[in-house]
Amino acid sequence: MTRLIPLAVLIVALGLVGCGGDDDDDTGGDAPTKQAFVQNANQICREAEKDLEQLGEGADSPEQLAKSLDEGVDKITAAADELVDLERPDGADGETATKFVEGFRQELDDKLIPAIEDLKQAVEDKDPQGVQEAAQKLEQLEASESDKYARELGASACVG
Repeated sequence: MTRLIPLAVLIVALGLVGCGGDDDDDTGGDAPTKQAFVQNANQICREAEKDLEQLGEGADSPEQLAKSLDEGVDKITAAADELVDLERPDGADGETATKFVEGFRQELDDKLIPAIEDLKQAVEDKDPQGVQEAAQKLEQLEASESDKYARELGASACVG
């Protein structure tokens, strides 16, 4: 097998965490503004996306790819932790930001990490059909809950 997995499929699937966008810096008061929250969230997402774009590069064996997938899960989890730790705006914007972060975390825990673990297991088992099925599962993942609240915040670049 020339390529252990179709990396483009994996990266697209991991795009659930891919963000980019607004660079407005509007801070003040005790709680951040909606714009400041979005800017900080986008920065976290951009950094995670950059890391994930390199996922699997240079992997010449199933063992190296499995290790790369583990590192990817660690980076995604760290990004989710950073999002959870972000201070949120007051009022309705803060409630929406909380729903966005909680939705992202739940989708990560319930969908993305298990799908990556399935892919990792198939790679370790050297099971081409399992790799294909796991990659398809990753490709089909949707982040509808967190996407909804990202759009509501105006963080459309954070929509998977």
